[in-house]
Amino acid sequence: MDRLTSMEAFVRVVDAGSFTAAARRWGRSKAVVSKYVAALEEHLGVPLLRRTTRSLSLTDAGRGYHARCVDLLGELEAVEAGLRSDHVEPRGLLRVTAPPGFMDRYARLMTTAFVERYPEITMDLLLTHRMVDLVEEGIDVALRVTVPRDSSLVARRLGPAPLVAVASPAYLARRGAPRTPGDLRAHACLVDTNFRDRGRWRFRGETVEVDGPFRVNSPTVVRDLAAAGHGVAVVPAFVAAAHLDDGRLVEVLAGELAFDWAVYAVYPRRRYLARRVRVFIDHLAAALESDAPR
Repeated sequence: MDRLTSMEAFVRVVDAGSFTAAARRWGRSKAVVSKYVAALEEHLGVPLLRRTTRSLSLTDAGRGYHARCVDLLGELEAVEAGLRSDHVEPRGLLRVTAPPGFMDRYARLMTTAFVERYPEITMDLLLTHRMVDLVEEGIDVALRVTVPRDSSLVARRLGPAPLVAVASPAYLARRGAPRTPGDLRAHACLVDTNFRDRGRWRFRGETVEVDGPFRVNSPTVVRDLAAAGHGVAVVPAFVAAAHLDDGRLVEVLAGELAFDWAVYAVYPRRRYLARRVRVFIDHLAAALESDAPR
């Protein structure tokens, strides 16, 4: 039995969720993948997977063994890749997903500046607020402003993502500017439903229940509604930056928000990090650090 190949087959089946999907992604037949996993179970003398016609799950032994296989295979790939990468220009397709608002602020940093530095890398960008399944959709790295709850993912903090409360000059002229967080109870507030607390905005010293004419699962749409004069919004500063710069929005209650958000690079834990992914994450980390407020 080729033990390493059998271990890889086992990990691929677990990650893909089925023998069929693992075989398709690996470019091998389902029968061959099944043979490798069966040989591994026979060698170990314990079942690793529970199989039914409709589902696949790990046994207790399989759960612990899977974690060790991931670590071992990852270390092996890292050693081999390290020997190659010191002398090879990063290259290949890099698949990245990010929120549209992040792209609005950092488009050149993410694309032109990066590809100018690493011309052998091509990029496939998926801009969405959806929590993409990285493994299922073949994504190398996701840029997010929340820490993933999935233990199979690694999150590297790239830099702070401060939030700002904003409104349009026309709205403030009509309704007046809130002077304290509590004043927001008398204002039209635009709620981004991506917030875990949704209609609860946290300020230093108090949490305020807010409501208003719109609840939307997009910070860019909430920003645009605020710019159109519909109310007060709380959005990441990078989403509001251009609108604040040109006067379409004005910050209110500056320094009062108590949200502690950050930008994270998120990627699957299951195997070694390809060099093209590492240099992209390092590139963003350095740039965001220099862009962070002092």
